Amino acid sequence: MRPSCSTGWFYYKSNCYGYFRRPHSWSDAELECQAFGNGAHLASILDQKEAKVIAKHIWSYQQSQPVWIGLNDPQKNNKWKWIDGGFYFFRSWSNKSYHGNKGCAEMDHENNFLTWNKNDCSKRQHFICKYRP
Repeated sequence: MRPSCSTGWFYYKSNCYGYFRRPHSWSDAELECQAFGNGAHLASILDQKEAKVIAKHIWSYQQSQPVWIGLNDPQKNNKWKWIDGGFYFFRSWSNKSYHGNKGCAEMDHENNFLTWNKNDCSKRQHFICKYRP
């Protein structure tokens, strides 16, 4: 039997995902995710299929705002890591992400949320959380 997710969250491959349209900085978004309990964090995206499922979900709500994910580079030295400890193997950076010295990653609304950009961590925007039920 499939485990159930919190109200308003969706299930995919043993994880629950919650999309939130209340704008927060990256660190405040991470704290909001953690406040849900169950080991929730900003979402790690570990393969292309997971990326597509999340992108489709966000697209059903909006198409004009970037969305924080759980990937960051706290020292801004190109040592990116998932906040939940997920293995950083799958990458989906957009062409414009190589510019700038910014330490947090967002899903790019200009490419249907299928690529990532670097952005200033203090920017307030939507976010997506993930936990394993």
